[in-house]
Amino acid sequence: MGRMYLNRAIAAAVAEEMARDESVILLGEDIINAGGGLGIYLGVPQKFPERCLDMPIAEAGFSWFGVGAAVAGMRPVVDMMFSDFASICADAVSNGAAKVTFMTQGECACPVTFIMANGGRGTYGSFGSGCHHSQCTESWFQNVPGLKIVAPYYPMDVKGLLRASIQDNDPVVFMFHEGSTGVSGIVPDEEYIIPLNNAANIIKEGDDVTIVAIQSMVPIAVKAVEQLEKIGIHAELIDPRVLIPLDVDKILASTEKTGRLLVVQEAPRRGAFGGEIVSEIAELMNGKSLRVKRLGGKNAPIGNGCVEYFLVPKEEDVVRAAQELCNN
Repeated sequence: MGRMYLNRAIAAAVAEEMARDESVILLGEDIINAGGGLGIYLGVPQKFPERCLDMPIAEAGFSWFGVGAAVAGMRPVVDMMFSDFASICADAVSNGAAKVTFMTQGECACPVTFIMANGGRGTYGSFGSGCHHSQCTESWFQNVPGLKIVAPYYPMDVKGLLRASIQDNDPVVFMFHEGSTGVSGIVPDEEYIIPLNNAANIIKEGDDVTIVAIQSMVPIAVKAVEQLEKIGIHAELIDPRVLIPLDVDKILASTEKTGRLLVVQEAPRRGAFGGEIVSEIAELMNGKSLRVKRLGGKNAPIGNGCVEYFLVPKEEDVVRAAQELCNN
């Protein structure tokens, strides 16, 4: 076991898959000279120059190029840089990749991975990137059948889940958190893959309240759980890691035990994936006693600089919400 920064975990996963499978290609902007726009593929073009492709600033075009390459038998990793740019490639993802298997009655697969930075650098107090480079867009694609959505936080999870995503025969929207590229964590030395099914990780067990934290909110929820422990509230903390397919079984089992569910997300509360988790669990509880709360970002465009930090949930917000669930 050793420590690895998240950006290096991404590069390692892509390099390992390119070494394992000659059909894997990497394409995007500034791939060759800069290792991608955010430098997350440093060293990969040097190892596999013939399978790393620089693309023009034309996401709408090269996203479709990736879909076509996948249908033709390749396994493209398409770098979109920021998840905000997913709106530009939405046609290729939603009307192209997601529908290939269905439209060909299973004769064609579309094993393309769209990888992008999600959320903002200002989440933890650093200088934010503003309106067009800081949004959480996981909910944009949740209503499109045929897609898988992966949203891990820690380097170990990013590496294992990205390898699984590239190997998957379905199109995958893979999101890493923009503010975590410099986060380091323990990563196994040996090769490993984390399957996309049943992927939720129970970080801490408890029996008073279930907290489901999505991506960037995981480290904030970890600190909140520690504070709750000091006042006698034992929270069970779950990191879904994969949003579609969602590991409903683990979340349901925990919620049935605690009777309380708190979902925390960086994305604005309205229409976000947290509501999907709450509604899914509420239906499956089938009349059993259940108290729920959702925490999310403010319903506002994201300002530049330090403004971003004040728009998203903090440790004290998670503590307060959990207390309210447990005390009422």
